[in-house]
Amino acid sequence: MKFGFPQIVNVFGLCLLISTLQLARLTLYSVDYKARLTQSEMHQDLEALINEVELHSAFSALDEHRLAKIQADVEPLIYRATNSLETQYFYAEIVKLLATLEDPGVIVTSPNEPLPVLPVILKPLADSWLALDKNAIPIDADHPFITHIDGLPLSRWEQASQKFISKPLNGSISARVHWLSQLDILRHDMGLPLKDQVTLSLSDNQDSNIQLILPVAKHQFHPPVELIASMVNSLSDADSTSQPLYVSIDSLSRYDSDSELVTSLEKASQQALTIIDLRSAVGDSDKLLHFIARHYPNPTSGYHQTQAPQHLIALGQYRRSLDFKSDFLRPLGFIPFDEFNFFEQLEFSHTSQKIDLNKTDRFGLWYGRRSPLAKNLNTDESATPVSSRLALIIGPECRRECEWIAYFAKSLSRVTLIGEKTSGDLGRRYGFTLPNSGIKIELTASLTYNMQGKLLSSLGTQPDIPLPITEVINWQGLLSLIESEQQDRETVYTHKSPDTEAKRVINIVQGSDGTPTSESSMALQE
Repeated sequence: MKFGFPQIVNVFGLCLLISTLQLARLTLYSVDYKARLTQSEMHQDLEALINEVELHSAFSALDEHRLAKIQADVEPLIYRATNSLETQYFYAEIVKLLATLEDPGVIVTSPNEPLPVLPVILKPLADSWLALDKNAIPIDADHPFITHIDGLPLSRWEQASQKFISKPLNGSISARVHWLSQLDILRHDMGLPLKDQVTLSLSDNQDSNIQLILPVAKHQFHPPVELIASMVNSLSDADSTSQPLYVSIDSLSRYDSDSELVTSLEKASQQALTIIDLRSAVGDSDKLLHFIARHYPNPTSGYHQTQAPQHLIALGQYRRSLDFKSDFLRPLGFIPFDEFNFFEQLEFSHTSQKIDLNKTDRFGLWYGRRSPLAKNLNTDESATPVSSRLALIIGPECRRECEWIAYFAKSLSRVTLIGEKTSGDLGRRYGFTLPNSGIKIELTASLTYNMQGKLLSSLGTQPDIPLPITEVINWQGLLSLIESEQQDRETVYTHKSPDTEAKRVINIVQGSDGTPTSESSMALQE
């Protein structure tokens, strides 16, 4: 057979066709990432992780020691993993490494099935922990407190679980419960044998103790309780101005498209009290923020009459990178400096003098976020009766635009914040996937400062009424506490003493048997 130019072209065309088909297969079908990783594969993933953090993380640029700590922890990790390692345990190591960044926006997601967890619901109560079943009832009524897991004191397990929680979430009850429940991850981290069963030591907190041996669970249990007891039934009469309205919003974008929700909130603004649950709110729409600014402004007399109108609510910078365009922060509602008006330039000039500019070479141009009052600084208070009040339920999962709502609402005398402190996740994220494990990671790529020049990112907003976000709450007690809180905010703009706050919290947080829950007990002790 003669092998000439036509044959060479045909062979080349065949190779090109095979390559095209292979590329199409990889495009159309999902990649199956490995359940176990070799030492070299882990090394490649860790190198990719460090490179991405160094180039795109705003928090590593803010403090170079954080990246240095991650780099220092990588070497012993590789040394310990001399053999192959399950991807889920590698995922846990990644979480520990990234906790060093103190970045509230870090999200780590593994493509593999989660490892076994505790077969009980843990609930803090003062200095102890309750062990509950999936119906939120103690697994042993006579011995409700858990003291040991697999023979080790619970304090040892708490100490191990703290490695997985970053500083902005240290005070989050939900984060503590989540990581303390990760049985196999903690066993592996502590060098304990992995078993299909777990031994729980229970106590009555006096002199009686028992042990239970239970099979491990595949998924973490969550208590099937509402934040406010019988909320839907007690607030069903939306036509009465004497009845508060309760609305739960999971997506802030829903406000743009749900005309029924808009109508309900507009109507609710005429009532004595409206409660909006934002514990799990996601999305970047600012329509709800502007609704709150329009309907629940501070009075224009007394204390607020002396306050100068604010045109900017915050300043922002993004991490300088070839991957980020100059409009990187626009989706978060920020505008560049060259679009500032005269008053905004004055505010920026005053604030920028208070910001540490030593690391500005690692960040891009300055941006500003306009106050929701900027479009109409002379808000018409007649839009909503002065007696109308708003309560917002917040927590660590209230992020990004929800964070802005909580931050702005904190300054309003007619709005009360209830729940747990937010995490301070105000920046835009950058995401990537590790090549061998398939672990997806999101990092915060921008920083936000308040108009006093203080770093706002990772700070979070404290609630006016601190309550665990999964507790059953006495409804009448909550209403009384909201009313008292709002009266205090309208008359005196100072922080309440811890003793006064503790006595008030105990009145509304109760367990199913009427006894104080963990938060109320800890509040009293403090």
